Amino acid sequence: MSHPRGLPIALGNVFSIILASILNKVGELYPALSGQGNIMPGVKIEEQKQELSLQKMGIGLVIAIVFYLVGAILSHFINLHTYALMIIVVALVKVTNIAPKIISDSSAQWFSFVAKNLTLAQLFGIGIAYTNLDTVINALSIHYVLIVAAVVFGAAIGAGLIGRLVGFYPIESAITAGLCMANMGGTGDVAVLSASKRMKLMPFAQISSRLGGAFVLLISGVIVSILV
Repeated sequence: MSHPRGLPIALGNVFSIILASILNKVGELYPALSGQGNIMPGVKIEEQKQELSLQKMGIGLVIAIVFYLVGAILSHFINLHTYALMIIVVALVKVTNIAPKIISDSSAQWFSFVAKNLTLAQLFGIGIAYTNLDTVINALSIHYVLIVAAVVFGAAIGAGLIGRLVGFYPIESAITAGLCMANMGGTGDVAVLSASKRMKLMPFAQISSRLGGAFVLLISGVIVSILV
């Protein structure tokens, strides 16, 4: 039986939100497993507020286009998806800290604008254009749902265990590195962090979504190129 491409993403997002809420309760029952919103002992997250600026949002838009074009150009030489290459390039720029602060601030403002004002419209349009409800209903089966649930739970448990080994709180690790990688991206991050009452972990969730998505595309691209 074939399944629509958006079905596992939607199911994974639902399971991620449910598990995030459960992990929040586990953290309340067992405080030693959770930093209550702090990712690791001795590290406290301070939110930086910026004044909205049309100039900075314009710069952020241009930066987004430039990085996309870089990914598109590299895809002609490297057998990987454009978005995966774009995310890898952005990660390298951020890790090496070669971009000035105005670039980071402008990108953050543009992302915030898009996430708050355009995400719902995009999801609505994509849902109407690409989702066939009859296909989704016919494709649902208990085995398929269990497989998606197992993947999400495995991601959360694995991230929590590895996080514990390297000094992170397991609850926060499971939520950010696990569930925020298994959900549907930016909107999924908002839903997961809201359910777990840890919205201040958004920077870590975004890293997980972007790098996690890049690694998934990277691995799948390599596997497909080998098997096809």
